[in-house]
Amino acid sequence: MPYDAILLDMDGLMIDTEQLCAQAWRDAASELGTRIGEDTLHQLVGLSHQHCLRYLQQHPELSAHMPALALLNRQYYHQQLQHGDIPLKPGITALLDWLRQQAIPCAVGTATEGPLAQLKLQRSQLAPYFQHVVSASDVANSKPAPDIYLAAAARLQVEPARCIVLEDSVHGASAALAANMRVIIVPDIVQPPASMAKQALAVCKDLFAARALLQQLRDV
Repeated sequence: MPYDAILLDMDGLMIDTEQLCAQAWRDAASELGTRIGEDTLHQLVGLSHQHCLRYLQQHPELSAHMPALALLNRQYYHQQLQHGDIPLKPGITALLDWLRQQAIPCAVGTATEGPLAQLKLQRSQLAPYFQHVVSASDVANSKPAPDIYLAAAARLQVEPARCIVLEDSVHGASAALAANMRVIIVPDIVQPPASMAKQALAVCKDLFAARALLQQLRDV
């Protein structure tokens, strides 16, 4: 089935910031004399900052360090974003150039809060590619709820069923499916479970493969 718009996640899909975020949590925990396990960090992928805090609050060994842990995490993360490199995921520029050449509307749907999302897009020089950016600040419920992607489709004036979402995380893919959209998963840190992979339009190894698939669907 053809499509009329592409909606893209940001962290872990277009820019390689999930690793930066995970390291910021490790550094914050270390400074407080504790640690966050890798399995726990994997569960944070694709969640908004507030959802991350709620999840970590459920762990007694970490909840005792709130809100200092949250504050230190933000400090480490923002320092890296403002002064360090924001690496792009391989293939994203070629994909966005192709979407522009084909005049395919596209928007960002991110669980990151609005000001931080804008900072990332500006510093990574990806902002000019997008007509709209919908963030966690724009909706009542962030991913895995469908609100972000439904809002992005509405801004583009495209029916949800005519959108394809590119996502790296399980939470993000769940949001796309809940919005009645097709989703292509390009895994970053965590591979999708088999049940999620079956529901996806495809699971692509990288953005080059995702672009090839979109081109095939465009030619149908």
